[in-house]
Amino acid sequence: MSTGKNSTLRFNCSVLLFVIYGLLFVSCRTSEHEIEKYVLQMVSTNANDRALAVKYLREVGALAIPNLIVALDSQDLTIRANVVWLLGEIGEPVEQIVPLLIRAFADSDQNVRTNALLSIISIGKSAVPFLIDVFESPNADVRQQAAFALGEIGQPINFIIPALIGNLDDKEWNVRRVSVRALLNIGQPAVPQLIEALNRGNRETQRTARIALDQMAHRKR
Repeated sequence: MSTGKNSTLRFNCSVLLFVIYGLLFVSCRTSEHEIEKYVLQMVSTNANDRALAVKYLREVGALAIPNLIVALDSQDLTIRANVVWLLGEIGEPVEQIVPLLIRAFADSDQNVRTNALLSIISIGKSAVPFLIDVFESPNADVRQQAAFALGEIGQPINFIIPALIGNLDDKEWNVRRVSVRALLNIGQPAVPQLIEALNRGNRETQRTARIALDQMAHRKR
């Protein structure tokens, strides 16, 4: 092949690549614009528009996450509540979604917090390591939400039960109370470790473990 033909071929290939990259860029920008539009559409007064927005964003999946992260800072409570619900519907990647839902545990609005809790429960076992890490949070409300979620998820018990028992001496009564409730949800599998906590834990752990065991015994009657 002559040098001229080689040059023409290289030029044509370069033009083709430029066109392809241009189309991909336009496509990405269009998708981003569409995602932004549908995030806002989730608070439409029209039920069909809301349903269409949810359907689109669910199908887009992880590609919508950057826009949903921005929407989590919206002043509109309905947008925030819808976003945390939708994150639960998308579900993956958990390493992106679960921390966002945990962040929403501290939201000022009850509906947002409730939706975040339900979403993280729906994700299930994959969320457990993240929830256990939450027990290091200085925010008692966040720790309480995490304990409740672990009790609802329930598995794997070899991780969940020790984490909940570790909460039995939490300085906040509500965290201790919800941890007991979570252990009651798990039921009989928690008994051996509760007995161990009763025998070996500090005074507060022993007292709370006794409450949990007494309530379990009462449930059996």
